[in-house]
Amino acid sequence: MFVVRGLVPAWRTMNTDFPNYFLPAVIHHEGLPIDRAYEWRWFQRHKDHQQIDQTLVGFLPNPPLCAAPLLPIASLPSLDAKRVWLVFDLVLIALSLATLRRVTELPWRRLLLLTFFCVLPLREVFLFGQYYVVIFALLCLAYYAACRGHRFTCGAILAAAAWFKIFPAFFLILFLRKRNWRAAAGLITTAAALGALSLFLFGWNVHKILLLEVLPRALHGDLVSPYVLQWNSFTALCHRFFLVEPELNPAPWMNSPSAYAIVQALISVTLLFTFLFSTGDDDTPQTRAWEWSTFVALLLLMSSMPAAYHHCVLIFTVIVVVDYFLKRGEPGTALAAVILYALACSPMPAFVYAYLQGRLAAVFLLYILLFLKAPTRMPSRLRRPTLALAAILLVALTLSNLRSLRNRSEDFSRRLPPVSIGYGTFAAVRAGDRLLLDEMIPDAYAAVVLPPSTSRAAAQRLPSLAGDVLAIAANPQSPFVYFEVTRQRSQIFRLPVAQLDRPDAAPESLGEGRDPAISPDGRWLADLRDDSGLTTIWMSKDAAPATRIPTPPGLGDVLEMTVTNDGDLILAAGNAANPHLAKLKTSSGELTALTDIPGALRYPALSPDGKSLAFSRRDSGSWHLYVRDLASGTEQKLTSAACNATAPAWEDSHTLLYVSDCGRGLALSAAARVTLPQ
Repeated sequence: MFVVRGLVPAWRTMNTDFPNYFLPAVIHHEGLPIDRAYEWRWFQRHKDHQQIDQTLVGFLPNPPLCAAPLLPIASLPSLDAKRVWLVFDLVLIALSLATLRRVTELPWRRLLLLTFFCVLPLREVFLFGQYYVVIFALLCLAYYAACRGHRFTCGAILAAAAWFKIFPAFFLILFLRKRNWRAAAGLITTAAALGALSLFLFGWNVHKILLLEVLPRALHGDLVSPYVLQWNSFTALCHRFFLVEPELNPAPWMNSPSAYAIVQALISVTLLFTFLFSTGDDDTPQTRAWEWSTFVALLLLMSSMPAAYHHCVLIFTVIVVVDYFLKRGEPGTALAAVILYALACSPMPAFVYAYLQGRLAAVFLLYILLFLKAPTRMPSRLRRPTLALAAILLVALTLSNLRSLRNRSEDFSRRLPPVSIGYGTFAAVRAGDRLLLDEMIPDAYAAVVLPPSTSRAAAQRLPSLAGDVLAIAANPQSPFVYFEVTRQRSQIFRLPVAQLDRPDAAPESLGEGRDPAISPDGRWLADLRDDSGLTTIWMSKDAAPATRIPTPPGLGDVLEMTVTNDGDLILAAGNAANPHLAKLKTSSGELTALTDIPGALRYPALSPDGKSLAFSRRDSGSWHLYVRDLASGTEQKLTSAACNATAPAWEDSHTLLYVSDCGRGLALSAAARVTLPQ
């Protein structure tokens, strides 16, 4: 089954996850920064330019160092690179089992049987080109080092695993509980050294975005579809039961962010401290086998969004615990552990793992079985301070949850009717009497047209734009809508507003370019182009041929821009971690930094009358929507939740369209409308 359903299809096709790791390596190999790798559309654009055979890609929430092992094969075609990766994974499985063979008494026949009982996770790891065989191999190697008394090396190996996927870093808790200072030192110092290597390879900016914007949301399970029960996690269940979202979860069991904050924290603390109370001070082969195998299962159980392929690491757990139980003379318990492991790793009908939570239940029962068979218990002298620590952690996690949920529903009343036909909306603009959305749908990024009466049935994709539509420029005054359509290269297309309803409409190509922007009166069109790694600006007036604007010294990268009726530009420039606003007079090339508007700033949008500027400012890791009166300098803050409000577009002089990912998962937004306070 593994060969026929996993390895052979993986060898023949690209499939979902491998490009997510391979593409940053390719971009870095070409000498370009990966500062914007966590932006869905930027990442998709590079995928299209590289002609990688995969519909959708995304780098969230992976650390940048995930790309490092693929740098040696970054020059290969994507499918050839995946085949090299598959061979590497097969070698790692063989080495991992050889390592476990040396620290257990199980024969090769049982090692192989237990490994390939992991039916669905192994199939998906190979089919998708995932990283979990690497994590499994590093866990086996770290355990081998621990068994041989190489404690510092053990911690160092786990630090390497944590830079690929974060959960092995939590072994630090076990090391501190066991007062295994050398292992803790190995984990911390190696993690710091690998962090320095990652900074050297990929720069500080992408790491700053990871730390400020990505990790806080990832640790709270606020990524892709947080309400989907197929995640088989307690965090997803808590999202489903206690948090409303107008489109994704309109009818929770009880809409209460406070209940979510308490229950989710209570589950996490209870799981962690039941394990800690079952650990003793002894460090024997018996206690080590139980602690490591149980802790891996616990980390999987506490994960916020474990897909099936995450369960590949249970191979380590079941091999070690079967050896542990057989040595204790408990073959029945070993068999029970194998059955629960097989259930957790078997293909299941959708209703079993969605509505019966089959995978979560199997892992939870496996953890309970291991918990009941703990060889030791925490000494009584440590129980009271440990209980106090549990109470402190419970309060801290609850407060952290409440902070992440503050004001989460503030824009729910502003949302447009549920018109999404895909995963998320990245821009909303007014074109005549129609609204246009830039959406990620299952097979592409597409322009979706909404008639005046917005309803789900009325949302229609523009089929005439063949490729990924990664940007839309329009306003109520312009007779045309401009699209960036990306395939092997990015091009600007133009379509009359009057033809938006025509399925046979033929958009006109205006040539190469990306991220189009038009002036409020519709006369000026600006776009960005890449020239030898540098961003250049091109402009045209009244449909004349575009000309290149001289790039002023010190401009840096241009992230977004808005055009005035005079043909000047207000730019969000710099790098993605530290963007700022600047004004460029295109007639003279004079560049003026708007230093009176402080902070990290993006997504400028000039009002139709030219008197106000809308933009997003990063506060405490989240992007909030602001409007500034350019004459007086007064600002209005329109959003305040711990999530992102971006891509403002003026519907009229008093109304803004924007997109918000509050309650939806990082950067997978929905369209909203807000009227400015008078």
